[in-house]
Amino acid sequence: MATGKIHWLPFRSRPAPERRGGFTLIELAFVLVILGILVSMGAGLIPLLVNQNKLNESRAIVKEAKTAIIGYALATGRLPWAAAGTDGTETVNRRRGYLPHETLGIPGTDSYNSPLFYSVDPYLAASSTIEELKGRLVELINESHAPGLFCDGTSIRAAFVVISPGKNREADAPNDDNNNGIVSQTGDDNQFAKPGDPQTSNYDDILDAVTLSYLLGRLE
Repeated sequence: MATGKIHWLPFRSRPAPERRGGFTLIELAFVLVILGILVSMGAGLIPLLVNQNKLNESRAIVKEAKTAIIGYALATGRLPWAAAGTDGTETVNRRRGYLPHETLGIPGTDSYNSPLFYSVDPYLAASSTIEELKGRLVELINESHAPGLFCDGTSIRAAFVVISPGKNREADAPNDDNNNGIVSQTGDDNQFAKPGDPQTSNYDDILDAVTLSYLLGRLE
């Protein structure tokens, strides 16, 4: 017999449909756009990174050559003469030219595979002992003997300089005075750029120098 009571059935929420795996077309398009932007940015950075790496490598090569020349002075009591050719063998009485890398026993090219250049104060390449070399340095510092090599105009009196011609593979002014792209015995003078001068569209040489006072200190 019916009692007249209403029996409520328990309410059960309907489960939300599960989302299928994967991306929608809009999401895929968004991801592809982002990837395209990142790839284009990376492609633009690669040449810059390559150039910076070569610049740093050439700077390190020039610095290593400078260290080797100081070691040569400590071992022989004189600085080496420059080389007349890219074979790297020093040529007596040659004050400007190629790095005498064969004489020094080191590589003679930079990261661009260009030969390194070198110039020396000739008074320091004609000594024969450490004491004589030190005495000649003192004379140059005191100007009782006229200095023969300068950087930054004539404001820096140098014992020697080492130069990488840089990315354009040619020495630039003021390191090259007759516009033939090399540092030569004739046609170029004894004044060079300041070490560490910034790279520009007209100058990309990498130059390092040892001053008279610095070399004297290393020999003490």
